Amino acid sequence: MSQPSPARYSAEALQHWISQLYQAAGARECDALNTARVLVRTSLRGIDTHGVTRVLIYLEKMQQGEVNPQPDFQCEVRDNVIWFDGDGGLGQSVATEAFTAAVELAQSRPVVTLLLRKSGHLAALGQFALEAAEQGMIAVICQETPPLMALEGSKKPAIGNNPVAFAAPVAGQAPLVFDMATSVVARGNVLQAIKEGRESIPDDWAIGPDGKKTQNPQEAFNGAMLPIAGHKGIGLAMLVQVLAGSLTGSATAASAAQHSSTSSAGNVSAFVLVINPALLLGREAFDQHMLSWLETYLAASGDNARYPGQRAAQCEEERKANGIPVSASVLGELKKAGDLVGLPFDLQPLS
Repeated sequence: MSQPSPARYSAEALQHWISQLYQAAGARECDALNTARVLVRTSLRGIDTHGVTRVLIYLEKMQQGEVNPQPDFQCEVRDNVIWFDGDGGLGQSVATEAFTAAVELAQSRPVVTLLLRKSGHLAALGQFALEAAEQGMIAVICQETPPLMALEGSKKPAIGNNPVAFAAPVAGQAPLVFDMATSVVARGNVLQAIKEGRESIPDDWAIGPDGKKTQNPQEAFNGAMLPIAGHKGIGLAMLVQVLAGSLTGSATAASAAQHSSTSSAGNVSAFVLVINPALLLGREAFDQHMLSWLETYLAASGDNARYPGQRAAQCEEERKANGIPVSASVLGELKKAGDLVGLPFDLQPLS
């Protein structure tokens, strides 16, 4: 028997309610607004594992003291590098403000490096790179996570599945946006499978505590994610570990151990590059080169070819018009979140 289609909710209404929810939980208005906007846009673009489904998780982490509802952001430029301290605040707001500072500086400097420390979980990194690209910049971001990943045969997680994302503007078209974990899939897919009560997942996603591949979502959650392309994925994760971990002197793993958590919500570290092509090559020359090689790529790839970011942009337009689908399990979590702060989830579905 086929499952009923999820009810759809207005993105604008969801964003307003989520903002009110976090403010009711004690968050600053600016942080609540930023967080709600990023989470809803993530869902608008079809990245449901990192969007509205994270609302309850972040609320609970605020209530448990893992996320600081009243952070004091610190931003300074030293030796031509932006150092941004998020003071354990909600990651969507920390990263938004950090990228705002980097893009502003990139108006006068062609390459800007930013080191981000003490942030809450950032979720879909590509969202922040996307917004920089929409302002004409190339952006690269990579984030250290607590140990979540290991090669087959390992008895416990060995290294983070340290995600990497980049985005670039494409003249007259949707920005190019690529976002990936160094694991076969993001761990959010395992969490989503558990939430939805699925009995199995593909056997190349994760290993269980015994070090063997597993199709059981709960065993995968208790084990470790598998890297993309074996040792090559581990190598990419190590690159991120150097840039976002060792270079920032992060406390991500220590924070995760302190809170008995695998998400280290209050101590994420990241490495960011923002590049202004207008100051390096010139806007017109850069735009023409981007369009030229993308034309070659698409022509070679077939009639239905897309570059990364196009499908998400199409999904965003469709969901703006028709609403964001919210599964029954996520709907239950939104209602629970509302009950925790005395703000009933009383939005009416569009369908």
